[in-house]
Amino acid sequence: MTTITRKEWLTAAVVALATAVLTLIPYWLGNLLAADDLVYMQLIMNPEDAQTYWAKMLQGFNGAWLYTIPFTPEPHAAAGVGVFYVWLGQLARGLGTSLTAVWHGSRFVASIILFLTTFRFVAAFLPDRRSRWTAYLLALYGSGLGWLLFVLGQNYWLGVFPVDFKQPGAHLFFTALTFPHISLGTAVILLDVLVLKKIWDGELDAKTQRHKEKNPRQSAKSAAKQTWRWAILTGLANVLLGVAYPFLIYIVAGTAVLTYLVLTIQQRQILWREGWQIATIFLIPAPLYLYYLTVWRSNEVFRLWDAQAGTPAAPWPHYLVAFAPMLLLAALFAWRRPEKRPHFTILWLWIITAALLLYSPLNPQRRFIQGVHVPLAVLAAAGFVQVVLPRWQNGRLWQKIIAHPRYETAKLRRFVIMLFLLGMSLSNFYLWLDVTRIAALTQPDLFFRPVAEVEAADWLRQNSEGTAVVLGSYQTGNLVAARSGQRVMLGHWAETVDFTGKETAVAQFFATNTSDTWRQELLRQFAVDYVWFGPREQELGRFDPATVDYLIPVYENRSITLYSVLP
Repeated sequence: MTTITRKEWLTAAVVALATAVLTLIPYWLGNLLAADDLVYMQLIMNPEDAQTYWAKMLQGFNGAWLYTIPFTPEPHAAAGVGVFYVWLGQLARGLGTSLTAVWHGSRFVASIILFLTTFRFVAAFLPDRRSRWTAYLLALYGSGLGWLLFVLGQNYWLGVFPVDFKQPGAHLFFTALTFPHISLGTAVILLDVLVLKKIWDGELDAKTQRHKEKNPRQSAKSAAKQTWRWAILTGLANVLLGVAYPFLIYIVAGTAVLTYLVLTIQQRQILWREGWQIATIFLIPAPLYLYYLTVWRSNEVFRLWDAQAGTPAAPWPHYLVAFAPMLLLAALFAWRRPEKRPHFTILWLWIITAALLLYSPLNPQRRFIQGVHVPLAVLAAAGFVQVVLPRWQNGRLWQKIIAHPRYETAKLRRFVIMLFLLGMSLSNFYLWLDVTRIAALTQPDLFFRPVAEVEAADWLRQNSEGTAVVLGSYQTGNLVAARSGQRVMLGHWAETVDFTGKETAVAQFFATNTSDTWRQELLRQFAVDYVWFGPREQELGRFDPATVDYLIPVYENRSITLYSVLP
């Protein structure tokens, strides 16, 4: 592992801190500049998914340790699934602070953890300081060519929004802008791969050490003991991964399997010690994953949630747009510096694992891109600094420029690296400007909710039991479950059981030509306690709840009326 001075660590920490602060600015502006008739939801993307995190935090704040899905009306037992945010709610409860403070505080801390872990990861592969810092900054700020699709007017090329602006896992800056569980999950993956690198390097260097060391057996024992410690530590970290972002274990497992297979083939023998070290990484969190398996088998509502929660990968050309510049530089480095290939093999194994998992028959396909930006940044930085830059320095144009008395090689080299980093960061720069514009100026629906909706949801939280069922439009249910804690008829594309059927039923409920007999049967079937009636529901049909005798108004503000359902 590269030795890093205290000064360099301090510099890396300052960069990490500044970057984390940069990600707070859009949220700060959203809170500062929200219009008087709007409430900022503390979000910059994926509002529907984000509300499920707030719902979990609210349950923890109310005293729960396990999660009960409020986005569906079916009664079911609570389970230890998604409890990362439930426990953040418990943290807010224990500290006596708001969920908003814990939400932003956890995202800020998780971002710094991710950035510093990234620096340690980069340093493990790049002892050269110039390459190391190029890789670190490229990992933090680098992105793809998604901006080019916007310039060409191809916002939905192949029917999909560009990966640079759709998938937070594609690039670290986007990750840090969004949700804390993604940042922590990525940091744990980096730790996993670092331990796999220790195992890889230890085995490949074993023969060399036996010849060089005066006491090779003692040296080997000491190295093995240290690797065992790291394997156990990483196994414990994988418990955190299982709590925060369990799907990502596939990335670690795939990379670990490929690492062991390549090592075994190279050494032409079964590597028992290395095999057990790798197994330890997964045996420690195994009970948690076995628990998840029992939940899927015994809890029908959670099983149906999992079945609906598919996130298909984008068409493969989109991933070329997102990663092509880094892939080209990485391939160039592998081709021109073959003597260094063994040192970087494990990075390629991670990249191959991600490519295979993206189109595997697993539900969370697109999530498997998580963190792959980091190994690509290491390889691309090495390719640019150690291959492309020296070639340019020997070129006529470079020599002609430094012949001028005002220029010198070192400064020109730094300038070119800076231009390279800026060019590679355009998508993230555009992304940050866009979310800042949204928060400060456009303030669109779902990111900013009408005050009347928030007030009605708050009334429900204060005046109804947490088990009450509320019927309203999809976006109404999405807010109510997260803000008030009540169960809703329809509220999330994955967590609402039989989402399509419920969406159709809610639309039919508010349709003008639906019979009252059908409506009453629907209310009885799902034990609905309240009907929410506001502008969103009026868009579904012309049914007026005030015209029927089985719905009694219990709350009303300037645009929302809540009706209690008579038994």
